[in-house]
Amino acid sequence: MKKIVFTAVLLLFSAAAAIAALNTLVADSMNYDPNAGLISAMGNVHITNPDGEVFGDFGIGSVDVNHLEMHGSVRGHYRDGGGVLDFSCESVVIVGHENAERVITATGDVDLARGGDTLSADTVVWHSGAEIYSASGDVLGDFTAYSIDADDVSRDAAAFSARNVRRFYERSRDMTISASSVDGIIQDDEVVELTARGSVIITLPDSEGVMTRATGGTAIYSQARGTVVLSGSAAITQAGRELNSEDIVYFLDTGQINAHGSPSIVFEMNR
Repeated sequence: MKKIVFTAVLLLFSAAAAIAALNTLVADSMNYDPNAGLISAMGNVHITNPDGEVFGDFGIGSVDVNHLEMHGSVRGHYRDGGGVLDFSCESVVIVGHENAERVITATGDVDLARGGDTLSADTVVWHSGAEIYSASGDVLGDFTAYSIDADDVSRDAAAFSARNVRRFYERSRDMTISASSVDGIIQDDEVVELTARGSVIITLPDSEGVMTRATGGTAIYSQARGTVVLSGSAAITQAGRELNSEDIVYFLDTGQINAHGSPSIVFEMNR
C-alpha cells in the first residue's frame, strides 16, 4: 500500500512553540479538513519534526492549534530540556504552549524514560522541560534521588508527593519507607526533607550497618539535621531491642535515640 505524506508548517509538537516548525505526517490513509484545520490519519501513522517523532495506529492533529493525539501502540521520542524523552503507551495527547512547554497526557501501560530516570503508570501527565508531572495507577518510578512504588505520585519543581506508598527508597541513606502518604523536597538530586504519614514503616542501617526498623503514625526526615522524628505510638527495633514511646528522635549518623512520652524498652539479656 502506498503511504500518504502530508508536509506543512505546523506547531504540532515543536520545542519552540512560538515558532512554526516543518512537520511531516505519513500514514496509510488520511483526511484533511482545511476549514477546521484538522488532519486525521489511519494506519502506520508517523509524524516527525526537528525535535522528534511519534508513531501510532491512528492520529489527529490541528494545523492552527498546537495539538496532537495518537492512539494505538503509541511510541515516540523528542528533545525535552537537556535530554531526550522516550515514551510508549496506548494513547497520548500532546499540547504545546507559547512558552515552548509541551504537556503530554499518556494513558494505558505508560512507560517514560529520560536519561537514567524511568516512570511507568496507567496515566502520566508530563510537562516537558520541567520537573513537573503527575502519575496514577500502579506507579513505578526510578530517579536519581529515589525510587517509588505507589498508587499516585506527583512532582512540582522541587516538591514531590505520593499516596498509598508501598515502597519509597531514599538512596543517600539507604532508607526504605512504606506509608499512606509521603511528601518531600528535592534539591540538587537529593531528598532534603520528607514527611511520611499513616502506618509508617521505615527500615535502614544504623551507623554500624545493623538494620533498624522504625514505625509510627508520622515520620519526618531532615537531611540537614540528620534525624528521623517519629510520633504517634512510635517504636524502634534493632538488634533484639525495642523502644516504644509517643515521640522518638533518631539521630542517623550516631545511632542515638531520644524518647519522650512514657518511653519503655524491651531487650534480651544473657542468663
